[in-house]
Amino acid sequence: MAAEGLSRRGETDVAGVSLFNLGTLLNDRSMMVYRRDPGEIVEVPVTGGFIEMCDGEHILFDTGMLPLDLDDGRTVTQARFRGLIARYAPEDDIRARLAAIGRTPEDVRIVINSHLHWDHAGGNRLFSHARFLVQENEHRFACCPDPFIARPYARPYFECGVAYELLRGDTVIKPGVATLATPGHTPGHQSLMVRLPSGRSLIFTGDAMLCPANLDPALPPGNAHRTEDAVASIARLKMLAEFLDGELVICHDPDFWKTWEPAPHRYR
Repeated sequence: MAAEGLSRRGETDVAGVSLFNLGTLLNDRSMMVYRRDPGEIVEVPVTGGFIEMCDGEHILFDTGMLPLDLDDGRTVTQARFRGLIARYAPEDDIRARLAAIGRTPEDVRIVINSHLHWDHAGGNRLFSHARFLVQENEHRFACCPDPFIARPYARPYFECGVAYELLRGDTVIKPGVATLATPGHTPGHQSLMVRLPSGRSLIFTGDAMLCPANLDPALPPGNAHRTEDAVASIARLKMLAEFLDGELVICHDPDFWKTWEPAPHRYR
């Protein structure tokens, strides 16, 4: 068993990665970069990642916003967040993005939420058949958040008939896929590290950082629950990217689609 385990080091079961464009939001510049240009509004993408696995146990990183046809108007509705949404067209629905690469929600066997904010967990209810992986302290905090940061948590979005497997820190999920504990934006935020068949490493930051400027320790995000934790997590992500010769996939970067190619393109 030990020899078999050693032979797996450096290998990956990832077949490819597709990046999903799941709409856009309006954000104050000072939320992106601490105290920078308050009142200036920027449009930022909502993104997700589909990790195709060789064994067919495919993984989805974040599920985007609540699909419009699932908003029954009786619990928490999109109206609560409507002023923050710049674009959410039918093609931005996670189901439509999956269909564009020839997949259905049933093809997703594992969902990894970076955290449980409304724009990252809105489509969770579509995947009740899947395993859901979230950090234990994120789930606990989402159920009873500090009042000053409670608004982005819409409890009916994430308490929607899915069972969460609670992780405690960094976890290897499958060969070539690992979660990274990156608190700061929220107490239990996690990022995702993926190793492609080519050997290239992608690190999905989630909301641990919001734009490349955050790589400067003096310019952290302005919307962190704990800024010092956010700075430490960004430093960790930067170190891992440099050590692995990998790339940071900064999920809310306003210039995201200038750098990355959306599905149906497949990164290998």
